[in-house]
Amino acid sequence: MSHQFTVEVLYHFNCGKCQNWWSQTDTPRFNQATLTWGVAGKYIFCPHCGHETDAEIKENFFEKK
Repeated sequence: MSHQFTVEVLYHFNCGKCQNWWSQTDTPRFNQATLTWGVAGKYIFCPHCGHETDAEIKENFFEKK
């Protein structure tokens, strides 16, 4: 019998207003090709200060070092 696995995506957010951070997990429900699965462009609520705005990937995240 083969080993079986699932995929879980862990997002790390920084609030654009209060600058606090938090994490959120998600299990993709279909095959997706990018790391921005599910949250890019969606409105996200900061659990620290309540600020709600759209999410975007951090600048230079995909740049090679």
